[in-house]
Amino acid sequence: MAYRRLLPLMLSCLAFAAAAADDEQAVRAADARYWQAYNACDIRTMGSLLTDDVEFYHDKTGLTATKAAVLDSLRKGPCAGPDMRLRREAVGDSIRFHPLAGGFALLSGAHRFYVRRDGQPERLDGQAEFTNVWQSIDGQWRMRRILSYAHGPVPYVPPATHVVLPPALLARYAGDYRGKSVGDIVVAVEGDHLRLTAGPLAVTLRAESQTRFFALERDLRFEFVAPSEAGGIRTLTVYEKGAAVETATAR
Repeated sequence: MAYRRLLPLMLSCLAFAAAAADDEQAVRAADARYWQAYNACDIRTMGSLLTDDVEFYHDKTGLTATKAAVLDSLRKGPCAGPDMRLRREAVGDSIRFHPLAGGFALLSGAHRFYVRRDGQPERLDGQAEFTNVWQSIDGQWRMRRILSYAHGPVPYVPPATHVVLPPALLARYAGDYRGKSVGDIVVAVEGDHLRLTAGPLAVTLRAESQTRFFALERDLRFEFVAPSEAGGIRTLTVYEKGAAVETATAR
């Protein structure tokens, strides 16, 4: 008898799970279409995936309400001209789906934005969190509430692997350097790696080649260069986020 009473409940739970799975697939597909249109500045397709009363909450610009206003902000902002393009990309598998009663669903996660200006190579501009409320209207999922927040730089993740250099080679890099902007830089050997100190900055350096190193703590690269094959290490170039920011000379 207990089994008979439980059977309808079990069937109801299975039906709900199946419906939620179908909704998740549909919402994720609609989300992918929206961001594909966003990256292509396809205003018409973006509009078809928004409700008329959509509200967009942004931690930097505040509230933009109604579909017309949201599309106008895109038209005048990232889609204003060919000299600047913004591309959005989801962060790995960060996107999470949550079904809500009454034909609603929640999609949340993290995304990154890449910018290209004046014909220059595309560069990573930043990262943010998002939470979007989707609504099923006449069989089509549309975004009704958009929240974009926690905008900031992308957290630095050092390379997962490094090269182990002989102690004698590491010792050639140790010493005192003088930079034009930073001033005094001290490089010392610590076990199988280097330790660099410059004022308040202190970072651990791991080798990615015989002459190039990366810092574990932040997005910095270092390259040691000798004036000739026979000479000692004479200069140290510092790169931050891929750009050379300092060249120091051994003292």
